[in-house]
Amino acid sequence: MTGVLEWTYMTSKKQTTFHKIAREKGWRLVDIGERWGVGERQMSRIANRPTRKDLDAVIGLPNK
Repeated sequence: MTGVLEWTYMTSKKQTTFHKIAREKGWRLVDIGERWGVGERQMSRIANRPTRKDLDAVIGLPNK
């Protein structure tokens, strides 16, 4: 699956804590969205403005 999230993940200069944690664990935003049942647009919003709950969730993902 390719799309907006994959492009954003690969080219975005703004790297939030959410992005850094996901990348360190080997996750792409598109894969997290599929796992969590979240669409591309909502996943982008979560990654760019994560709440404490969102950070806790991404921290809890297993390493890939």
